[in-house]
Amino acid sequence: MKRTYTDRDMIRILNQELVIPDKVDQGMQDAYRKLGIKRKGTVSFARKRRMWHILAAAAVLAAGSSVAVVAANKFLSANLVKQEDSVAYKLVIDRDQAAHEIEVTPTYMPAGYELGADNTPFGGKWHNEETGGTISFRTMNAAELDTLIRLGETDDLTSGMTEKDLEEEIEINGTKAALFLLGKDYVDSENERMDVMLFNEEDGYLVQLFNSSALSKSEILKIAKGLDIKVLDSTVPYKTEEEIQTLLAQKKDSDEQFQNMLAPEILADNNFFSVGTELEIPYKVDKYGTKLDDYRFTVNSIEIKDSLPLSEFAKENYYDHDGELAAWLNEDGTLKAHERYKYTYDSNGNQSGEPTVDTVDSKFVVVDMKLKNNNEVNQFGDEVMVCPSVKYLDTDGDTMTRSYTADFQYRSANEDYHLQTDGFPIYFDKISNTEGIDRMKGFHIVSLQPGEELEYTLVYVVDEDRLDDAYLQFYSGEGQGCESETGNEYVYVKIEQ
Repeated sequence: MKRTYTDRDMIRILNQELVIPDKVDQGMQDAYRKLGIKRKGTVSFARKRRMWHILAAAAVLAAGSSVAVVAANKFLSANLVKQEDSVAYKLVIDRDQAAHEIEVTPTYMPAGYELGADNTPFGGKWHNEETGGTISFRTMNAAELDTLIRLGETDDLTSGMTEKDLEEEIEINGTKAALFLLGKDYVDSENERMDVMLFNEEDGYLVQLFNSSALSKSEILKIAKGLDIKVLDSTVPYKTEEEIQTLLAQKKDSDEQFQNMLAPEILADNNFFSVGTELEIPYKVDKYGTKLDDYRFTVNSIEIKDSLPLSEFAKENYYDHDGELAAWLNEDGTLKAHERYKYTYDSNGNQSGEPTVDTVDSKFVVVDMKLKNNNEVNQFGDEVMVCPSVKYLDTDGDTMTRSYTADFQYRSANEDYHLQTDGFPIYFDKISNTEGIDRMKGFHIVSLQPGEELEYTLVYVVDEDRLDDAYLQFYSGEGQGCESETGNEYVYVKIEQ
């Protein structure tokens, strides 16, 4: 039977991509908002993600060659420069030649791989339902490559790769090809990353083959050799110098904003509240005169438990008991240990070194809550998300800080472990959307009229070694840039018994 993918599945799979461009990330944020998930920030720390830095990229590309002239009769010059901790392409384009659009179609695909429909996480990708393997392609014409060069972003093509990832440099059907073996995304997965870069210097284009599967090197090469690549009659204009300068200015602003986000934010006493305290939305009226709807949360109690008997925590109230939780339960109902990646980042937000893998135990966190609709009129509809998210704060003496990089410091190393996705609960005992896709999309959402109250129980999973740093964060992202009433944009309740 074909699997039906929910928006939550799609978000998970998108989050597994090696590099997430800004436009894709924006689409992911839109998907989160449609689900009612208040996600703040961008997904910038996927595996080995490196941020662009114009000067640094230029230095990398300049290394290994001082010649910036296209060889005779070449539309494109593409040379792979190898350094101690990186590999990067040095590209030169002859802009006197017209840039044509490129189309690629595979003529060979291994058995079991089908092209995903647009309404699935695998839209535009070849996917093997049985093995979970995926294969996709991307083309870049001469105009797109030229923009990459002039923005100093060619190192993004090999983002985070090192010489040890370079499996082989060969020629395929008259094009320069490089195979990169990037390892497994999960310790228990059979699927391995092997990507192929194909540069055609005569016609001035790049075709990338992205592969995450258990396919052999010979199979990947067979796919690459069987690609039907067409240079179309239609052309694409090169960007003007004015357009490039505008893009450079935008990227400079984005980089400065990102650096500001990286700086740890010191939290004040009024960011923290106790169990039993009614919490209010902390934002002022915005510049358009809009006041966010007034929903009041109260954490009545918090318990940390080893197991949850089904007699008290009914199976139907879990997000997906049989599909997500059951495989991670011991016979006595306690949680099995799982593997977890730990990443480190430098001051620029780049991953530093390889992640370590730890085997960790987890606990259930049971939170009894009350939600009150304090509005006279619901301005933005009747639906409200009932759950805070679990966040982890850093402690330095008496100082508490929140860090952007902390959100990406840990990631599951098990392919089918989803119990801590985005810090959301796995259990909610007042589900109003109980059937099919509505249940999957609206698990944490209820309708609440002005003056109504709802008491309910949530269950989270938290790694045992992180309990001391774990907090419930409320109103995350609600303000959408609104100024805080008292400076406490982030509202926290510590997870402790």
